[in-house]
Amino acid sequence: MKATLLDDPSPIHRSARTITLILTLAVASAALLSCPGAVTGGPVAPVPASLAGPRYETMRALARYLDTTAQGALEGALDDARHGPSSEGKFLFPIRAFAAAAAAFDERVEKYPGAPFEIPSQVAKLAARARGIDQDLRAAHALESTYDELEGVMDVLDRMTALLGGKEVEVPAAYLVPVLSGAPLEQFRQLAHDLQIVATRQHARARRDVGRYPRGEQFLGELDYFAGQSRDLHLRADAGAVGPQEMGPIVDRLLEAARAADRRMRDAQAFPEVWDDSGRAITILYRMATLVRS
Repeated sequence: MKATLLDDPSPIHRSARTITLILTLAVASAALLSCPGAVTGGPVAPVPASLAGPRYETMRALARYLDTTAQGALEGALDDARHGPSSEGKFLFPIRAFAAAAAAFDERVEKYPGAPFEIPSQVAKLAARARGIDQDLRAAHALESTYDELEGVMDVLDRMTALLGGKEVEVPAAYLVPVLSGAPLEQFRQLAHDLQIVATRQHARARRDVGRYPRGEQFLGELDYFAGQSRDLHLRADAGAVGPQEMGPIVDRLLEAARAADRRMRDAQAFPEVWDDSGRAITILYRMATLVRS
């Protein structure tokens, strides 16, 4: 039988055989690393896409609904505990802890665009906690006024799970806020018009004096972005219905950006000629935020 490379006992061929084995092992290791399921023995969990646009706004509204409903459950539990048997008091701690967790989740979702985090795992934990609380209360026939709120909590968590899975979901009707109309709508549109004028003016003044300040270009870029966003907000306000559910987050983000830019410019003693307009923009946005929250 003809000898093969692996059978050849010569030093050169033994060295070649060693190199061949090392390369084979390296390829196999790379294949394993590219397929985590092969290493762990389980399926690879898909990584959900980052929330953006309408999907983020829906998640944001659902998180607010969760927070509000969880707080309602806590209020009902506290009332029941005051008027019911003392044995029901032991159920207050998990409900209070869950309400705090729901509020913290709502806050993190608000900040998600600037600080993304793993939402699916958090939703799963909240859902497991809510179901556990609901089962314990029903088994003990305790704090019965919380049952409806807990059903609402579990429903909204199911909607979050569906949204994260790529499905289209709606915010529960009880949370939907009607669009602005009449005098509030006209006031909002006028404020949007005024905001665009102020933002455009402060950007023009900063551009004129940009060379006078060490960080002038940086602040000019921020003011340019703010002016563009203010223009878009004005166009949206004039184009159609102004719904708090859609417009509120936009106004909130612009208000936060305006406050941050104003603070940074004042700290750096940059562009004092636009500080008055910066303050006006913050005041306008605050009034707009009040309108879409009322």
